[in-house]
Amino acid sequence: MVDGNLPPLKTWDKATLRPALALASYKDYSTSDAALHKLLGSLLQTGIAFVGQVPTAEKKGINTELRKLVERIGSLRKTWYGDLWDVRAEEGSKNIAYTNLDLGLHMDLTHFDHPPRWQFLHSLQNTAIVGGSSYFVDTYHIAQLIKQSHPEAYETLCTAPVTFEYENGGQHTRWIRPTIEVDPLNPEVLLAVNYSPPFQGPFHLPSLSKSATSSPSPMGSSSPNPDGDATSQLLKLHSALALFADLAGSAENQYHVQLEPGDCVIFDNRRVLHARTAFEFVDHQAGGAGSKGKEGEERGRWLKGAYMDGDELSSRWRVLEAKRRRGELV
Repeated sequence: MVDGNLPPLKTWDKATLRPALALASYKDYSTSDAALHKLLGSLLQTGIAFVGQVPTAEKKGINTELRKLVERIGSLRKTWYGDLWDVRAEEGSKNIAYTNLDLGLHMDLTHFDHPPRWQFLHSLQNTAIVGGSSYFVDTYHIAQLIKQSHPEAYETLCTAPVTFEYENGGQHTRWIRPTIEVDPLNPEVLLAVNYSPPFQGPFHLPSLSKSATSSPSPMGSSSPNPDGDATSQLLKLHSALALFADLAGSAENQYHVQLEPGDCVIFDNRRVLHARTAFEFVDHQAGGAGSKGKEGEERGRWLKGAYMDGDELSSRWRVLEAKRRRGELV
């Protein structure tokens, strides 16, 4: 069951996020518990916030400024990508994130048993390129829209299993979960959304049929589904996912931003979709991030990333909230 001792959620679209978006300078974030408390509270409500003016001088390795930024809150979540990882354009990469191609809306590591809740992306370099803006979508808002306008599609997204799978570089992870996860003790409460088309595996008709006939309904009904035919359920899932994709792809539901060097975005990876538009190098002879242009100028797009589990951030906020209530927060 969800712990209610956290700030209430605030769903958003492009128009409603702008006035609610939290932005802190790195100086305030690093030195003021009051500023950190405010930023974390906003993060728990909207699922996204920004820290500006984060130093970029140290780019390589795992002891960069991003580590300090993350550990101001809690522990990093280590994966096979390491403590910290780089997102740079690399020729011939099998991972689309490491190219200059359009990277559609997705969540990271949905194929893990326990996907990381929080993601940090620190812009280190954004020089001599055109395009490459980042954009974000609140899937809790999308889920609300679907529930209100297409309740049957919403129920399908809450019950139909979807396979997520990754097999590359000596690693193979696979997990099956519904698109929308709700609290089993209170189906009105969303726990997470799972949406990552690049890592979506094949649908399995037998499991869909079993889900359709025996899974409890998030709408409060526990009776068997008379439409238990697997093909019918597959068509319903395709239709529901298409509706989800259409709403997520609508400009009014997307928040776009060009991350400049020193910007760090923090977002809820179990709630907020992220994406990047395609980009081109101004000097077409430049081969990617880190390549040299005129007079040895380094050019390209370079982000450094990190993950954190949900309990780390929630714990930090609760400790700071207790200090605030005692009048000790400065």
